[in-house]
Amino acid sequence: MAKARFALTVMILRENLRGILITGLLVGACILAIGFPIAKRSSPIVILERLTGTVATVLDASPSPNTGITGGFRYLYGIRLDENGPLVFVYDAAPRVAGSNVSIERQHRENGTDTFRLLRE
Repeated sequence: MAKARFALTVMILRENLRGILITGLLVGACILAIGFPIAKRSSPIVILERLTGTVATVLDASPSPNTGITGGFRYLYGIRLDENGPLVFVYDAAPRVAGSNVSIERQHRENGTDTFRLLRE
């Protein structure tokens, strides 16, 4: 009986090996695609720098229309920095008016990336 089960398992595995390999590769690629940005962002912060800028754009970045009632609003701000004028994007829950001056914090990470955070004033 055990030999029959083993033979059946080998036969099924041989027929479906291509599909199993393709599925494994797709799942692995998805895990890497999700894990890479998380690993990149979780690098330790090396330098904190306080900057000022002007809000250029405001977008509603709430995940769903009902979020305002259940979980609060979330905004994506495009902020033009005063130092040399690049446009950076920052998420925050506090409403701000386009054209207002804001203070932000640049977090330079060990892997060379920069992230930004709005400071409460």
